[in-house]
Amino acid sequence: IITYISLLEDASISEDERKKHIAVLKRKSNRLKILIEDLFEVSKASTGDITLDIKEVDIVSILKELRLEHEDRIKKSGIDFKWEFPEDRVVLKLDGQRTYRVFENLIVNIIKYGMRKTRAYIEVIKDNKSVKVCFINVSKQELNQAADMLTERFVRGDISRSTEGSGLGLSIAKSLADLQKAVFNIQIDGDLFKIIIKLHKADKEGKKDKEKAQNFEDNDDLSIT
Repeated sequence: IITYISLLEDASISEDERKKHIAVLKRKSNRLKILIEDLFEVSKASTGDITLDIKEVDIVSILKELRLEHEDRIKKSGIDFKWEFPEDRVVLKLDGQRTYRVFENLIVNIIKYGMRKTRAYIEVIKDNKSVKVCFINVSKQELNQAADMLTERFVRGDISRSTEGSGLGLSIAKSLADLQKAVFNIQIDGDLFKIIIKLHKADKEGKKDKEKAQNFEDNDDLSIT
């Protein structure tokens, strides 16, 4: 940004060059703005400095809203999204705004880094105790980072990748999921990339069963196959 400001201060450049420099400066400024906002959010989330607004939330409705919101970007991505939901509502006690952000970050991650002309699956799988929300896609770049490293700040799946984004999307998603006592799991199988979020159902009094959640995190199989 400083370099382009210096170029704009040069009185000898042409008007066309000035317009090009301004366009680049706008893009870089916007990216910096996104980076600062994302860094601020992930810092708050990771330290627990967020007050959750827990209410009954239909996660199927959230995913349908996101599908509509990002319809144009999904079409341009060249990825065939498959949305597999239960026919009925799936209502859980969650913070709706933060859950929306978690799902949005994961959908945008597929749009940015998924391989064109492949399929991506967004699935909601429920049983008597919990609900799994699965995001599955094929990466367009070789995934040369360990799965547990991908939720670290500024880490991307391909070390050499230099694209739009802050490198904080997965970190924010995991932090916001963790705040809601969800289990956030990443699986890599070659170029197949899976994120599975397990959300625990509330008991009849509307409270989370902490013991079951801990047992799941320690022992439960997160495989979706």
